[in-house]
Amino acid sequence: MVRPVNMSVSSSSTPALPGIRDAILATLRQNRWACLGLNVAVIGLVMSYYRWPAMSELWEAVGHVKTKWSYAFSAISTMVAAVVLPALVQRAMGVEPGPGQARRLAWSAVYWAYRGMEIDWFYRMQGELFGTGTDWQTVGIKLAVDQFIYSAIWAVPSYLIFVRWVEHRGLKQALATMDRRFWTHTYWSVLFTNWLVWLPAVSLVYSLPPALQFPLFSLILSFYILLITVLVKA
Repeated sequence: MVRPVNMSVSSSSTPALPGIRDAILATLRQNRWACLGLNVAVIGLVMSYYRWPAMSELWEAVGHVKTKWSYAFSAISTMVAAVVLPALVQRAMGVEPGPGQARRLAWSAVYWAYRGMEIDWFYRMQGELFGTGTDWQTVGIKLAVDQFIYSAIWAVPSYLIFVRWVEHRGLKQALATMDRRFWTHTYWSVLFTNWLVWLPAVSLVYSLPPALQFPLFSLILSFYILLITVLVKA
């Protein structure tokens, strides 16, 4: 599944990029320590559920809220994690909004509210198809379908199209910028960055009971976007 990444969405008029292998390696080097730190934090969150009774009770309470509010929870929590929190952090860091920022935030809020519900539905569908166990075979199957089918074929490309559409104020204009170089460099750089973060993170998401999977995803998304926001400013 796609998540916001520290990526370039430059147009075809940009000077030639390095080869695809160099572009991917540069992306991995740039993000490796941040992604490692993020996943260490996620491991701590999962361990707190299984090893710390007080935190386990808190997790269960969050799971009850998620179950009660269903898709409303997934829409609101994803929108807050991907749009509201980064905007607040940027303001606190003194980042001035650029031209068209209000428009971009509005469209991003709509997009991430929808994407949150889509990901929630995807988790439920995986549970129906492969079961809700947390054994390594079930987690491995869900991880493979999530990252190598859903993310690679649908989630990452659709996110890139959305970003271009917002920036260029129209689908036709956006598609015109998505040339061969875009698909051979930008797409693969974004996809590999996505895997760097989410291959380990999603395996941890699927290691929790169904009611807690989306709340953990929301926390990871929030931490990741805040991390990228700080790194971009630094």
